[in-house]
Parts: sequence; structure tokens; C-alpha cells
Amino acid sequence: MIEAGVRCVEVTLNGWDSHVNNRESQANQVKILDPAFAALIRDLKRRELLDHTVVLCGGEFGRAPHVNVVQGREHWPHGFSMLVAGGGFAGGRVIGATDPTGEKEEPENPIHVEDLHATVQDRLGIDPTKDIKTPVGRPMALSDGRVLGELQG
Repeated sequence: MIEAGVRCVEVTLNGWDSHVNNRESQANQVKILDPAFAALIRDLKRRELLDHTVVLCGGEFGRAPHVNVVQGREHWPHGFSMLVAGGGFAGGRVIGATDPTGEKEEPENPIHVEDLHATVQDRLGIDPTKDIKTPVGRPMALSDGRVLGELQG
């Protein structure tokens, strides 16, 4: 699809909401995601498309650092993981962190969603500091985040 000029492709893998039996549920999901994601990156690289294709992998919510009474993990709005690749992103880096005990809700040096948003816009050649006008003429910022220099390739 990317070779044919499709500008945005979304692939969905349901089943991550593991309020019960988290370890087993996540192990099953990873058996599907890991080889598929690795194959995608390998194929984009082989076809010389990776440097020009932004690849994001993430969920809609983080998971609490503690297992509940039914061996599941509840929603955790204080942090989540995103994987970024291609499109000029630097590889092999981990930036940001949450407290593994869950005691601190705000980590040191947090990476906010709007920062990732601004960084993806920047990688796509869009100025994240630009304001646009809505159809009714109201100015609206493309992003309130900062471009993450740590992710620049």
C-alpha cells in the first residue's frame, strides 16, 4: 500500500485490554505483534521505504504497574508505551519512563502525547508550531508539544 502511494495505513490488533490474566493475554498478543511488526520493518527497509515512512505502534491506554486480584492490570492514564520507527527517527533509544512502583504519577522528564504528536508532525515535514484556521475562521494550533530532539535521526 505504501508503494502504491497510500499516505496513511492503520493496522489494528484487538485484545490488549487485560483486566484478567494479564500475563497469558499479553503473551498471546506479543506472539502475533512481534513477528508481524518485525516483518513490516524488515520489508520497508528492504524496499527502501523505511526512511520515508513513519511507523507508530501503541495502544490507547497504559497499564497499571501492579497486578490486580484476578491477575490482570487496570488502566493507567499516567503512562504508556509507544514504538516509533522509520521516517528519520533515531533507532535503538528508550526515552521517558514511568515509576515501576506506581507511587509517582508524574515521572521525571515526562514525554507528553503532544510532544510525540509534534515530533511526528515534524518528521512528516509539517511545522507543528503552525496555526491553521478552522472553517469558521478560528485559529487552531497544530500542536502544543515540543519536537523531541532525542528521537531525531
